[in-house]
Amino acid sequence: MPSASAQYQALYQATVREAASGGSLLMGKLVEAARAALQTREAASRDLRERDALTMSIKHLRAWESELCKRYPLALLAAFDNPEVAKKAAPSAGGGLQFDQLELMDEVQVLTSVALARTQQVTMLAAEASLAELNTLICSTLGLTAVRPESNPLRPDVYIKALKDVVEQTQVSAATQLDWLGAMSVTLGQELRKLYEHLSGKLRVEGVVAAGYKVVQTPSASGVGRGVAQGVNEPALAQPPQVSSGAPGAPARVAPPTAQSVRERSTDDALLTLDKLRRLLAGELEPQQAPANRVQSFAEQFSRDFESGPQAAEPHATDFDSTVPAALEALTEMKQVDRVVQNLEARRAAPAAPSADNSVAGVRQSLRRGARGMAQALSLEVVTLMVDNIAHDPRLLPPVQELVRSLEPALLRLSLVDPRFFTDKQHPARVLLQEITHRSLAYVTVEAPGFDGFLRHLKLTLEPLISADIQGAELFVEVLAQLQIAWMQADERKTEGRQEAVQVLKHAEARNLLAEKIAREIDAHPDASRVPAVVIDFLCGPWAQVVAQARIAGGAGSSVADKYQALISALLWSAHPDLARKNVSKLTRLVPLLLNTLRDGLDSIRYPATKTSAFLEALMGLHQLAFRGVAPAPTDAAPTTSARARWLEGGDPWVAPEEAQASNFIELPDVPQQPAAANAAPAAVNVDVPVDVALGDLPLGSWVELLVNDQWVRTQLTWASPHGTLFLFTSVFGTTQSMTRRSRDKLVEAGKLRVISGQVVEGALNAVAQIAMRNSVDGL
Repeated sequence: MPSASAQYQALYQATVREAASGGSLLMGKLVEAARAALQTREAASRDLRERDALTMSIKHLRAWESELCKRYPLALLAAFDNPEVAKKAAPSAGGGLQFDQLELMDEVQVLTSVALARTQQVTMLAAEASLAELNTLICSTLGLTAVRPESNPLRPDVYIKALKDVVEQTQVSAATQLDWLGAMSVTLGQELRKLYEHLSGKLRVEGVVAAGYKVVQTPSASGVGRGVAQGVNEPALAQPPQVSSGAPGAPARVAPPTAQSVRERSTDDALLTLDKLRRLLAGELEPQQAPANRVQSFAEQFSRDFESGPQAAEPHATDFDSTVPAALEALTEMKQVDRVVQNLEARRAAPAAPSADNSVAGVRQSLRRGARGMAQALSLEVVTLMVDNIAHDPRLLPPVQELVRSLEPALLRLSLVDPRFFTDKQHPARVLLQEITHRSLAYVTVEAPGFDGFLRHLKLTLEPLISADIQGAELFVEVLAQLQIAWMQADERKTEGRQEAVQVLKHAEARNLLAEKIAREIDAHPDASRVPAVVIDFLCGPWAQVVAQARIAGGAGSSVADKYQALISALLWSAHPDLARKNVSKLTRLVPLLLNTLRDGLDSIRYPATKTSAFLEALMGLHQLAFRGVAPAPTDAAPTTSARARWLEGGDPWVAPEEAQASNFIELPDVPQQPAAANAAPAAVNVDVPVDVALGDLPLGSWVELLVNDQWVRTQLTWASPHGTLFLFTSVFGTTQSMTRRSRDKLVEAGKLRVISGQVVEGALNAVAQIAMRNSVDGL
């Protein structure tokens, strides 16, 4: 196995170097393809300005060709050698785009994001099959027993990121860079397919055994995969891409849009695209103020409404067109233009006639028909998509989903009069949605105790919003305040028990931090290497806790703290194999004092009596050997014992029995790893379960599910210690569970702790941004 591992490492390095060295040739082909595509566009263009821009783009490409070919291999090698950096920085086809980021982006950044997403989509379509095979072989050379596609440094998004970097280094205009990237995308996918097939063939010839794909059932994310919101019998404005799966765990393939759908999208002004969404959030789609000359405005509108109608599209105009100027002239002569303009403005300002259909879909259609301008149309569409994503979130119980759906008319009306709803995370309506969905996660099923009361109170409080004609955010502020007061009163009833647990855990962490410092000082004592491990483990563990407790309770210079500190040197001397045998009389006087001090100190931290007795028995055995003048058996004292390492390591503080009881502490026993049996299953099935790296940054208030006594319990992270070593979880009923970071990570690895909540509303809006990205990519 060691030789096979070394061989695989060498193959991995050779494969990476070969891929990087081929970057110059690859860039040459990309430049050639881009030049041909740009020349074709130049020849077909009838716009002089566009043709000149394409000419300059081709000229710049020719001037930069040699430099691009020289820089691309270096950029690839840097990305391959730093896979973690490349993984974080690589584009993800819009998957990582966040709704609130759009307001801070300019038009160039949006266009660049769309171009990169389109490049990745086209590249993946061409290379997905060969990439799936290469992933299995690369992961095998990395020593992985199951395929993790993100571990392959040769994946397409790394190539795209490197390509983007070297193109940006040319410092040509953003429009020129986008021209190059778009023209290179098709060829990049085709060349990567050939490269992947070539590298896979070489690895197979070298005898590399492919790793297997691991099928993992994961909960669907908020809104992702729903794509659009559709009413009853209404066409979808934005369909999600069709996804087909290859090998389990292989990258999903996104089917390209049909020519028909692209034509429909390109002529649909209400289609939500990334640029339109950015302009909506930036306030660039707000309706302009009416011109000062109302008569001229009416004339322009009157002419536009009649002359731009269906007749304008006919090859032969009708006689009706010629009556428009005459009608306007007649109105002018009768001095009736002002009156007609006033009537038109009054009708425009008047609310749309109420629809007989008061359902959510009926209200939605009525508001869409009455929308004025693109800003209002897109605002309605964003709200519809957001609500649909929330209402299909599998983490929410069906009654909560229906309740959110019932709020859609109020949110739609709000979006027409208050655009801050999209740009302000603290907008009352967004906070209300987030609070409702987040608090509902406390209940696992509709039969859970307390859910009926929670839902009944919600419906009663939200009733004014559902039936009101929304003209601003004021009603949302009132409803949110009512709910928060009621929730605060309910939380106060659970606060007392939680605060007691928090104070206990704060004290435990402070004691453990001080005990860790004391333990390191003990471990560095000159006599520590000569004393049996059982004594050093005791001093670095329980006794360091005793000394720390005494210092916290009475101060570092208190008599009790000094007494417990002095015991350390005395105990080291009594357990020394040479010193105690040479002065038996001193040992005789010292033993009673040692025993009394040890018992007092261990009682101060409520150390378990069984463990106290076990240590004292071992200590008395050492003293008996000294009294008889017999040296203990020699031991290898150089390596640090596992027990001592545990006391010295951070992230696993010791919690006293009383503290554990007050906070319902969960302590996992250390189970030694069993050696593999001779007939054990192949190593390929022993797939490592990685700890969720995001768990370390889990924000307060997050809901998790914890397996307690063979039952899943929904509970909330309500407190984390300042140094992140202890965590307290509280259920909706006020019961608590506390644990160390080490226990938390073990529970995650064992599948006994899983995160339920993120930000539901924020996730739904992020899904809207991803829909807009898909629409933009499909329209290219």
